[in-house]
Amino acid sequence: MNAWDEPDEPNPVAQIIAIRAAQVGGATSVILGMMALFLPPNVIGAAALVGGIVGTVGLSPYFLRTFHPRTRYGALPLWVRLSPPEDKAENHIALTFDDGPHPDTTPRLLDALATANARATFFVVAERAARYPALMRRIVAEGHAVGVHGLRHRTMVTQSAARIKAELHEAVSIIEKATGVPLPRPVLLRPPYGFRTATVSQVAHEEGFRCVAWSLDGRDYDAVSADDLAERIMARLQPGDIVLLHERPHAPTAAEALPRLLAAIREKEYAPVALRVGRVGDPAHQKLGETAERSENHENA
Repeated sequence: MNAWDEPDEPNPVAQIIAIRAAQVGGATSVILGMMALFLPPNVIGAAALVGGIVGTVGLSPYFLRTFHPRTRYGALPLWVRLSPPEDKAENHIALTFDDGPHPDTTPRLLDALATANARATFFVVAERAARYPALMRRIVAEGHAVGVHGLRHRTMVTQSAARIKAELHEAVSIIEKATGVPLPRPVLLRPPYGFRTATVSQVAHEEGFRCVAWSLDGRDYDAVSADDLAERIMARLQPGDIVLLHERPHAPTAAEALPRLLAAIREKEYAPVALRVGRVGDPAHQKLGETAERSENHENA
């Protein structure tokens, strides 16, 4: 059981690989079975070997694209940064926290943010939000943004388009009930683990969601101290970065590191802001040619 008293999650990478390999293997078996009606056994053996190689080679790009958080699918919007690294005029950065809420970590994060007068974005799991509505209301009341991190913390990659659609809308309904206010549209979405396929991206876009990735992974899931985590992030942080962090009650390194991280961010004169659709860095906002006004239009509260 995890910190939310939920059953431990299966390894998502192994799960996706196994399901896709089984699907390809099943199709290959059907084809080989039909070939066996007409061809000798030695030819079938060679065909099976070739089929295995072709299947592996064919799936490899799929896996690489699925597991890379910044993969783009055609013209579908994907929010990766607030601004390009070369834009030295922009001093905004965005801290984002996945997997919450939880009473052991969320209040600590909110306290640190309030002390620093900083804003952040919380990508929450809907079933967890339902358990802690007071925390969700506090997140919103203190000026932070809320995004969807799934109905539950399970990969969406293996789901059908219909199920993805149903679970996304159920997640929004649960989160809005917990916060007591509607989520801004389009709704911010970061699928669990950041894994997406063309299907996930297309359904999200059609149903009014904006997919959000990150430009800097804090890797707070490594065995790292709070001091080292803050140092690691500050060594790489640039204006415009969207930073990935996590709520991990069993190893709350991000919560422990946040006060010193915020102090270091302020020393560099960066401004931590919440992600707001139609504001700084939003792909649709940039597409409309409105980026020149991003500093004036962005909210820091």
